[in-house]
Amino acid sequence: MELFKKEKIKKLFINFYNSYIPNKKDNKKQILIKSLFIAAIITLLISAVYLTNYLLDAANQNSIVEESRDIWHSMSSENESTTDKNENKTPNADNEVVFPEPIEALLAQNGDFKGWITINGTKVDNPIYQTDNNDFYLNHNQQKKKSAYGALYFDCKDTITADRTDKNLVIYGHRMKNGTMFGTLKKFRELDFYKQYPTIEFSTLYESGTYKIYSIFVLNANPADDNGQIYDIYRDTFEDEDDFSEWANEAYTRSLIYTGVDVALGDDIITLITCCSDIDNARLVITARKTREGEDPSVDTENAMMNPNPKYPARWYKNRGIKYPFE
Repeated sequence: MELFKKEKIKKLFINFYNSYIPNKKDNKKQILIKSLFIAAIITLLISAVYLTNYLLDAANQNSIVEESRDIWHSMSSENESTTDKNENKTPNADNEVVFPEPIEALLAQNGDFKGWITINGTKVDNPIYQTDNNDFYLNHNQQKKKSAYGALYFDCKDTITADRTDKNLVIYGHRMKNGTMFGTLKKFRELDFYKQYPTIEFSTLYESGTYKIYSIFVLNANPADDNGQIYDIYRDTFEDEDDFSEWANEAYTRSLIYTGVDVALGDDIITLITCCSDIDNARLVITARKTREGEDPSVDTENAMMNPNPKYPARWYKNRGIKYPFE
Protein backbone atom coordinates (compact mmCIF):
# COMPACT_ATOMS: atom_id res chain seq x y z
CA MET A 1 0.00 0.00 0.00
CA GLU A 2 2.85 2.38 0.91
CA LEU A 3 4.60 1.61 -2.35
CA PHE A 4 1.38 2.27 -4.25
CA LYS A 5 1.06 5.72 -2.64
CA LYS A 6 4.64 6.60 -3.51
CA GLU A 7 4.13 5.55 -7.11
CA LYS A 8 0.94 7.56 -7.32
CA ILE A 9 2.66 10.69 -5.97
CA LYS A 10 5.57 10.17 -8.35
CA LYS A 11 3.17 9.85 -11.28
CA LEU A 12 1.35 13.05 -10.30
CA PHE A 13 4.65 14.90 -10.07
CA ILE A 14 5.76 13.65 -13.50
CA ASN A 15 2.42 14.65 -15.03
CA PHE A 16 2.66 18.11 -13.48
CA TYR A 17 6.24 18.52 -14.66
CA ASN A 18 5.41 17.46 -18.22
CA SER A 19 2.28 19.63 -18.33
CA TYR A 20 3.57 22.89 -16.85
CA ILE A 21 7.39 22.91 -16.70
CA PRO A 22 9.37 23.48 -19.93
CA ASN A 23 11.48 20.43 -20.82
CA LYS A 24 13.44 18.89 -23.72
CA LYS A 25 10.35 17.17 -25.12
CA ASP A 26 8.56 20.49 -25.72
CA ASN A 27 8.56 22.41 -28.96
CA LYS A 28 9.09 26.19 -29.03
CA LYS A 29 5.38 26.95 -28.75
CA GLN A 30 4.93 24.68 -25.72
CA ILE A 31 7.98 26.21 -24.04
CA LEU A 32 6.59 29.71 -24.60
CA ILE A 33 3.16 28.79 -23.23
CA LYS A 34 4.62 27.08 -20.15
CA SER A 35 7.00 29.99 -19.51
CA LEU A 36 4.13 32.47 -19.66
CA PHE A 37 2.12 30.26 -17.32
CA ILE A 38 4.96 30.16 -14.77
CA ALA A 39 5.43 33.93 -15.03
CA ALA A 40 1.70 34.42 -14.41
CA ILE A 41 1.78 32.17 -11.34
CA ILE A 42 4.79 34.03 -9.92
CA THR A 43 3.10 37.39 -10.55
CA LEU A 44 -0.07 36.13 -8.87
CA LEU A 45 1.85 34.94 -5.81
CA ILE A 46 3.75 38.21 -5.50
CA SER A 47 0.51 40.18 -5.86
CA ALA A 48 -1.16 38.01 -3.22
CA VAL A 49 1.69 38.62 -0.80
CA TYR A 50 1.62 42.35 -1.50
CA LEU A 51 -2.17 42.54 -1.06
CA THR A 52 -2.03 40.54 2.16
CA ASN A 53 0.67 42.81 3.59
CA TYR A 54 -1.27 45.89 2.48
CA LEU A 55 -4.47 44.70 4.17
CA LEU A 56 -2.63 43.71 7.34
CA ASP A 57 -0.89 47.09 7.40
CA ALA A 58 -4.25 48.82 6.90
CA ALA A 59 -5.86 46.89 9.74
CA ASN A 60 -2.91 47.58 12.02
CA GLN A 61 -2.84 51.26 11.13
CA ASN A 62 -6.57 51.61 11.77
CA SER A 63 -6.18 49.96 15.17
CA ILE A 64 -3.32 52.28 16.13
CA VAL A 65 -5.18 55.44 15.10
CA GLU A 66 -8.41 54.32 16.76
CA GLU A 67 -6.57 53.91 20.04
CA SER A 68 -5.27 57.46 19.76
CA ARG A 69 -8.73 58.76 18.89
CA ASP A 70 -10.18 57.17 22.02
CA ILE A 71 -7.54 58.96 24.07
CA TRP A 72 -7.88 62.33 22.35
CA HIS A 73 -11.64 62.47 22.38
CA SER A 74 -11.73 61.59 26.06
CA MET A 75 -11.02 65.25 26.75
CA SER A 76 -14.05 66.96 28.23
CA SER A 77 -16.44 68.80 25.93
CA GLU A 78 -15.65 71.95 27.88
CA ASN A 79 -11.96 71.65 27.02
CA GLU A 80 -12.75 70.92 23.37
CA SER A 81 -15.10 73.85 22.89
CA THR A 82 -13.06 76.65 24.44
CA THR A 83 -11.03 78.93 22.18
CA ASP A 84 -8.67 80.28 24.86
CA LYS A 85 -5.14 80.29 23.44
CA ASN A 86 -3.88 78.61 26.62
CA GLU A 87 -6.61 76.01 26.85
CA ASN A 88 -4.30 73.00 26.40
CA LYS A 89 -1.76 74.00 29.02
CA THR A 90 -1.57 75.21 32.61
CA PRO A 91 1.50 76.11 34.67
CA ASN A 92 2.31 74.18 37.82
CA ALA A 93 3.95 75.57 40.97
CA ASP A 94 7.32 75.59 39.20
CA ASN A 95 5.81 77.41 36.21
CA GLU A 96 6.23 74.29 34.05
CA VAL A 97 3.67 73.42 31.38
CA VAL A 98 1.16 70.78 32.43
CA PHE A 99 -1.02 69.26 29.71
CA PRO A 100 -4.43 67.57 30.05
CA GLU A 101 -4.21 63.81 30.59
CA PRO A 102 -5.08 62.85 26.97
CA ILE A 103 -2.20 64.95 25.64
CA GLU A 104 0.15 63.54 28.26
CA ALA A 105 -0.92 60.01 27.26
CA LEU A 106 -0.24 60.66 23.57
CA LEU A 107 3.13 62.23 24.40
CA ALA A 108 3.98 59.15 26.43
CA GLN A 109 3.25 56.97 23.38
CA ASN A 110 5.36 59.13 21.08
CA GLY A 111 7.25 62.23 22.14
CA ASP A 112 6.98 63.59 18.57
CA PHE A 113 3.25 64.22 19.08
CA LYS A 114 2.52 67.90 18.40
CA GLY A 115 -1.16 68.24 17.52
CA TRP A 116 -4.47 66.89 16.29
CA ILE A 117 -6.71 67.53 13.29
CA THR A 118 -10.35 66.57 12.71
CA ILE A 119 -12.26 67.27 9.48
CA ASN A 120 -15.92 66.28 9.52
CA GLY A 121 -17.14 64.37 6.48
CA THR A 122 -13.70 62.83 5.90
CA LYS A 123 -11.57 60.14 7.52
CA VAL A 124 -9.22 62.80 8.88
CA ASP A 125 -9.26 62.51 12.68
CA ASN A 126 -5.59 62.01 13.41
CA PRO A 127 -2.64 62.93 15.58
CA ILE A 128 0.10 65.02 14.01
CA TYR A 129 3.80 64.53 14.67
CA GLN A 130 7.01 66.40 14.03
CA THR A 131 10.66 65.47 13.87
CA ASP A 132 13.82 67.13 12.58
CA ASN A 133 13.26 66.05 8.95
CA ASN A 134 10.41 65.64 6.49
CA ASP A 135 11.24 62.06 5.50
CA PHE A 136 10.77 59.91 8.60
CA TYR A 137 6.96 59.99 8.87
CA LEU A 138 6.57 59.42 5.15
CA ASN A 139 7.08 55.71 5.82
CA HIS A 140 6.82 55.34 9.60
CA ASN A 141 3.58 55.28 11.57
CA GLN A 142 2.94 56.91 14.92
CA GLN A 143 4.60 53.98 16.66
CA LYS A 144 7.73 54.79 14.64
CA LYS A 145 7.41 51.49 12.79
CA LYS A 146 7.75 51.06 9.02
CA SER A 147 4.41 51.59 7.29
CA ALA A 148 3.26 52.66 3.83
CA TYR A 149 0.67 54.83 5.57
CA GLY A 150 3.19 56.93 7.41
CA ALA A 151 1.62 59.53 9.70
CA LEU A 152 0.39 63.10 9.49
CA TYR A 153 3.27 65.43 10.34
CA PHE A 154 4.23 69.09 10.56
CA ASP A 155 6.97 70.51 8.38
CA CYS A 156 10.25 70.15 10.25
CA LYS A 157 10.86 73.91 10.04
CA ASP A 158 7.61 74.81 11.83
CA THR A 159 8.02 76.15 15.36
CA ILE A 160 5.49 74.86 17.89
CA THR A 161 6.45 75.69 21.47
CA ALA A 162 4.84 77.04 24.61
CA ASP A 163 6.43 80.42 23.92
CA ARG A 164 5.95 80.68 20.17
CA THR A 165 3.99 79.00 17.39
CA ASP A 166 4.46 79.94 13.74
CA LYS A 167 1.54 81.73 12.11
CA ASN A 168 1.45 79.27 9.20
CA LEU A 169 1.76 75.58 10.10
CA VAL A 170 2.25 73.14 7.23
CA ILE A 171 0.90 69.59 7.59
CA TYR A 172 1.70 66.67 5.27
CA GLY A 173 -0.19 63.41 4.74
CA HIS A 174 -0.36 60.62 2.18
CA ARG A 175 -3.28 60.28 -0.23
CA MET A 176 -4.09 56.66 0.63
CA LYS A 177 -6.38 54.75 -1.72
CA ASN A 178 -8.59 53.60 1.16
CA GLY A 179 -9.20 57.23 2.09
CA THR A 180 -7.14 57.24 5.28
CA MET A 181 -4.53 59.87 6.19
CA PHE A 182 -5.25 62.74 3.73
CA GLY A 183 -6.90 60.44 1.15
CA THR A 184 -10.31 62.12 1.47
CA LEU A 185 -9.15 65.73 1.11
CA LYS A 186 -9.98 65.44 -2.60
CA LYS A 187 -13.64 65.73 -1.61
CA PHE A 188 -13.05 69.46 -1.07
CA ARG A 189 -12.71 69.87 -4.82
CA GLU A 190 -16.52 69.51 -4.93
CA LEU A 191 -18.59 72.61 -4.12
CA ASP A 192 -21.39 70.71 -2.38
CA PHE A 193 -18.93 68.97 -0.09
CA TYR A 194 -17.14 72.20 0.79
CA LYS A 195 -20.45 73.88 1.59
CA GLN A 196 -21.32 71.07 3.97
CA TYR A 197 -17.92 70.94 5.70
CA PRO A 198 -16.18 74.35 5.46
CA THR A 199 -14.25 74.15 8.74
CA ILE A 200 -11.45 72.16 10.38
CA GLU A 201 -10.91 71.44 14.06
CA PHE A 202 -7.22 71.81 14.82
CA SER A 203 -5.08 71.73 17.94
CA THR A 204 -1.42 71.98 18.82
CA LEU A 205 -0.13 70.98 22.25
CA TYR A 206 -0.84 74.50 23.41
CA GLU A 207 -4.01 75.79 21.76
CA SER A 208 -7.10 74.70 19.85
CA GLY A 209 -9.61 76.24 17.52
CA THR A 210 -11.96 76.05 14.58
CA TYR A 211 -10.29 76.92 11.26
CA LYS A 212 -12.18 78.22 8.23
CA ILE A 213 -11.07 76.90 4.83
CA TYR A 214 -10.35 79.79 2.48
CA SER A 215 -8.66 78.14 -0.53
CA ILE A 216 -8.29 74.75 -2.23
CA PHE A 217 -5.84 74.49 -5.12
CA VAL A 218 -3.44 72.38 -7.17
CA LEU A 219 0.26 73.16 -6.83
CA ASN A 220 3.34 71.94 -8.66
CA ALA A 221 6.25 70.45 -6.70
CA ASN A 222 8.68 70.95 -9.59
CA PRO A 223 9.51 74.58 -10.59
CA ALA A 224 9.80 73.52 -14.25
CA ASP A 225 6.05 72.76 -14.25
CA ASP A 226 5.09 76.38 -13.58
CA ASN A 227 7.46 78.66 -15.47
CA GLY A 228 10.27 78.06 -12.98
CA GLN A 229 8.13 79.02 -10.01
CA ILE A 230 6.48 77.36 -7.01
CA TYR A 231 3.96 79.44 -5.08
CA ASP A 232 5.48 79.74 -1.59
CA ILE A 233 2.83 78.15 0.63
CA TYR A 234 5.33 78.01 3.51
CA ARG A 235 5.57 81.75 4.13
CA ASP A 236 5.17 82.75 7.74
CA THR A 237 6.37 86.35 7.93
CA PHE A 238 5.49 89.36 5.79
CA GLU A 239 6.82 92.89 5.42
CA ASP A 240 3.42 94.55 5.69
CA GLU A 241 -0.26 94.13 4.85
CA ASP A 242 0.35 94.71 1.14
CA ASP A 243 2.94 91.94 1.11
CA PHE A 244 0.52 89.60 2.87
CA SER A 245 -2.39 90.54 0.61
CA GLU A 246 -0.33 89.75 -2.49
CA TRP A 247 0.52 86.34 -1.05
CA ALA A 248 -3.06 85.60 0.02
CA ASN A 249 -4.55 86.78 -3.28
CA GLU A 250 -2.42 84.23 -5.10
CA ALA A 251 -4.14 81.50 -3.09
CA TYR A 252 -7.55 82.97 -3.96
CA THR A 253 -6.62 83.12 -7.65
CA ARG A 254 -5.59 79.47 -7.60
CA SER A 255 -8.51 78.25 -5.50
CA LEU A 256 -10.90 75.82 -7.17
CA ILE A 257 -13.70 77.33 -5.10
CA TYR A 258 -14.49 80.93 -4.20
CA THR A 259 -15.10 80.30 -0.51
CA GLY A 260 -15.83 83.88 0.53
CA VAL A 261 -13.67 83.39 3.64
CA ASP A 262 -11.24 86.26 4.19
CA VAL A 263 -7.74 85.98 5.62
CA ALA A 264 -5.72 88.80 7.13
CA LEU A 265 -2.21 89.52 8.32
CA GLY A 266 -1.90 88.13 11.84
CA ASP A 267 -4.33 85.22 11.36
CA ASP A 268 -3.23 81.77 12.44
CA ILE A 269 -3.11 79.59 9.30
CA ILE A 270 -2.80 75.87 8.61
CA THR A 271 -1.75 74.54 5.21
CA LEU A 272 -2.60 70.92 4.38
CA ILE A 273 -0.63 69.17 1.63
CA THR A 274 -1.18 65.83 -0.09
CA CYS A 275 -0.58 64.36 -3.54
CA CYS A 276 -2.91 64.65 -6.52
CA SER A 277 -2.73 63.53 -10.15
CA ASP A 278 -3.61 66.69 -12.11
CA ILE A 279 -0.03 66.72 -13.37
CA ASP A 280 2.99 64.58 -12.49
CA ASN A 281 4.22 65.28 -8.97
CA ALA A 282 1.34 67.62 -8.17
CA ARG A 283 -0.03 68.56 -4.76
CA LEU A 284 -3.50 69.34 -3.50
CA VAL A 285 -3.28 72.20 -1.02
CA ILE A 286 -5.96 73.33 1.44
CA THR A 287 -5.47 76.48 3.51
CA ALA A 288 -7.56 77.54 6.50
CA ARG A 289 -7.36 80.31 9.06
CA LYS A 290 -8.34 80.25 12.71
CA THR A 291 -11.64 81.74 13.86
CA ARG A 292 -10.91 85.15 15.33
CA GLU A 293 -11.79 86.18 18.85
CA GLY A 294 -15.50 86.97 19.03
CA GLU A 295 -16.14 85.68 15.50
CA ASP A 296 -18.87 83.16 14.68
CA PRO A 297 -17.02 79.85 14.09
CA SER A 298 -19.54 78.79 11.44
CA VAL A 299 -19.17 79.74 7.76
CA ASP A 300 -21.91 81.18 5.57
CA THR A 301 -21.40 79.18 2.37
CA GLU A 302 -24.51 80.37 0.54
CA ASN A 303 -22.50 82.47 -1.91
CA ALA A 304 -19.59 80.05 -2.30
CA MET A 305 -19.11 79.05 -5.94
CA MET A 306 -16.76 77.18 -8.23
CA ASN A 307 -13.98 79.31 -9.66
CA PRO A 308 -14.59 79.32 -13.45
CA ASN A 309 -10.90 79.93 -14.14
CA PRO A 310 -8.64 78.78 -11.27
CA LYS A 311 -4.93 79.22 -11.77
CA TYR A 312 -3.27 75.84 -12.28
CA PRO A 313 0.47 75.26 -12.81
CA ALA A 314 1.50 76.05 -16.41
CA ARG A 315 2.10 72.34 -17.07
CA TRP A 316 -1.60 71.65 -16.49
CA TYR A 317 -2.50 73.83 -19.49
CA LYS A 318 0.33 72.52 -21.66
CA ASN A 319 -0.74 68.91 -21.10
CA ARG A 320 -4.22 69.82 -22.33
CA GLY A 321 -3.11 71.90 -25.30
CA ILE A 322 -4.43 75.10 -23.74
CA LYS A 323 -2.63 78.45 -23.86
CA TYR A 324 -1.50 79.53 -20.41
CA PRO A 325 -3.97 82.32 -19.46
CA PHE A 326 -1.96 84.00 -16.71
CA GLU A 327 0.93 85.60 -18.61
